[in-house]
Amino acid sequence: MASEYAKEHIRFNAVAPGIVDTPLHTNDPKDFLKTLSPMGSISTVEDIAGAVVYLTEARQVTGEVLHVDGGAHSGKW
Repeated sequence: MASEYAKEHIRFNAVAPGIVDTPLHTNDPKDFLKTLSPMGSISTVEDIAGAVVYLTEARQVTGEVLHVDGGAHSGKW
């Protein structure tokens, strides 16, 4: 899609969040959730929002998937 619409200056990007500290995980053990990321942390809603803001402002970025997951997308570490 990014290549097809680039000439019209329409950009296609995505944010791929990992585990985010939301009410969905209220009853989940935080220590365990932190082990699912190489950075040993859980993303916040602000982390995800910051990624979205970045992509809306980065006028030359298209066709990208921005992983906000502390490195979990990189496979087993």
